[in-house]
Amino acid sequence: MSTIHVIWKDANTDVKPTLDRMLAASDYWQPDAISHWHTNNLQLGLGKALLKNTSINNDDAVYATTNAQLAITANARIDNRESLCQQLPAELLLGVPSGDSALILACYQHWGNDCVKHLRGDFVFAIWDEQQNKLFCGRDHFGVKTLFYAHTEQGWMLSNEHNAFFTSGGCDRKTVSEQWLVDSLWSVISSAFQSPNPNICILPPAHTLEITAEGSKLNQYWTLTPKTHWNDLNDEALIEELKRRFTQSVVARTDSAYPIASELSEGLDSNGIAGYAAQAITPKTLHTYSYQSVKLTEESQSTWAATYADIFDMLDLHDNIDGQWHDSNTIESIDNNAQKQQFNQHFGTLNTLDFGFDRCVLAQQKHIRTMLSGWGGDHCVTAPGYEYARELAAKGQLIQLGRFQRQRYRSDHRYRPLKGFATTLLSQWAPGYLFTMKLKGQSLENALHTRMQHHYVKPMWQQKYGLRTKTENFIRNYGRSTVQGYEQRELFEIGVTNRLTQSELCARQCRIEYRFPMLDVDLVEFSHSLPARLKIKNGIERYPFRRILEGTTTPKIQWRRKADVDFPVRDNTENDRPIDLPEHASCHTYVDRETLEIYSKHSRASMKELDLLRQLDDYELVT
Repeated sequence: MSTIHVIWKDANTDVKPTLDRMLAASDYWQPDAISHWHTNNLQLGLGKALLKNTSINNDDAVYATTNAQLAITANARIDNRESLCQQLPAELLLGVPSGDSALILACYQHWGNDCVKHLRGDFVFAIWDEQQNKLFCGRDHFGVKTLFYAHTEQGWMLSNEHNAFFTSGGCDRKTVSEQWLVDSLWSVISSAFQSPNPNICILPPAHTLEITAEGSKLNQYWTLTPKTHWNDLNDEALIEELKRRFTQSVVARTDSAYPIASELSEGLDSNGIAGYAAQAITPKTLHTYSYQSVKLTEESQSTWAATYADIFDMLDLHDNIDGQWHDSNTIESIDNNAQKQQFNQHFGTLNTLDFGFDRCVLAQQKHIRTMLSGWGGDHCVTAPGYEYARELAAKGQLIQLGRFQRQRYRSDHRYRPLKGFATTLLSQWAPGYLFTMKLKGQSLENALHTRMQHHYVKPMWQQKYGLRTKTENFIRNYGRSTVQGYEQRELFEIGVTNRLTQSELCARQCRIEYRFPMLDVDLVEFSHSLPARLKIKNGIERYPFRRILEGTTTPKIQWRRKADVDFPVRDNTENDRPIDLPEHASCHTYVDRETLEIYSKHSRASMKELDLLRQLDDYELVT
């Protein structure tokens, strides 16, 4: 894990003081090493603050070729190192450092801008090309790593440490985009992560950024498309290939010279990752964190007993998994509000990031630097496959559709096959009528539509920023007619980068790097290409992934439906608290108080976005 920094000044002035101020923004997490490099004319500088984690990158620093024509700073964990080294000319690797930065630079020397198409893993990087007088930057396929950039009065600045733009004096921390504020207050639908500062941009996932004296240019280097490479394989061969790719993804992400941890719930995704990771690192210990990791006591029985029973059974299967449990006093001593306040200082300005720091604080106490997460599995690799019914209907295969509905009923007797059959036909023959029915029934579309109708953001702002139109389009297009369409929506249309960016920025405060095996590009491409019928074979949702969990988790977890999971029983009265809105002008400007109470009754969220309004006096809003 690293924070990287770039300054390219327009004027012929020394970049070193500015680069030092950018690097100082990372002081709070106590980097293990600092490195920097600058051009001979001192007009451009690269910096890097390193947290040592993997042995291959323990000495990874800003790297420049011997003739100073190329230089790179990177925050990267490259998974296909062996394959790349076999493809690259030997002279490009001779005498260069072993870290991932030098390897990426060798790829750039060989393939140019197309180098990103050959990389696998999590990465952001910035390369200075002296001969072409340009900066070339890239971000990984799903945006696990983050890179911000801005063209300021001082010149171009790039960093994955948001506060570096303020500590350097490049941007004004008190300036906040009005559109960002209104979007944040709206919060009915998720969008891609954006900086509150109107001058700071974020490099989108699967994109490169090229900066020259003439300006900047974005280029998308990858899109998720179905592949036909595996069409000739039978079901068993496909499941075996899924197992191979999942194993490869998990093993690559267990590379750490320090203790490693994994999130563990009673769900399929985290069980698969924890089980495969434990097998991969044997005899080393895998530490697991489940929810808030509160120790089971008489007082906590009512909340956690049923949920923990499944987790305890999973832990009993693996001798080298050490479940972490703490008494309530220890958990309560971790002041999440104080951690959040510290994060606000390190982020440098307003933000809506909502992160539970308990897990990372506890993990840091055990000197853990890597946290595995199963998040993102439902988006593709373990997608349930329900839309297969619509695919059958679209092809007119009504007999097969009827058989499919009966299979679903056999796997879950609560399922209503006649209703499922009728709903599927309506999706093809009368989609408008079906949509109207959804708006009247218990559905996500209805919940979002109700929140939109009763929203407290004043109509003038809804109209100015097109909030209602965007939300209506999202609601109307939410349903998908194919399994692959569902996966495309989940991966790219519901704000995945929000979660990934939040995890990276917040966990950094505890010197921890999050890794997401379910978002491995080779694994996702393969899973996306699997036949829809296999994903819900015999009416069993997530069938291929369940198969590869044999012996890795308990049969109960392996084969039960998600609806049967025993989630913790929580007290949600906190969300019923009265709305406390500050009495200053900016709140009245954006919020209709009469609708606020109505909206709060239709929102299950804690409405923490209202906290932004309590801080507005300290900021200047710009359009």
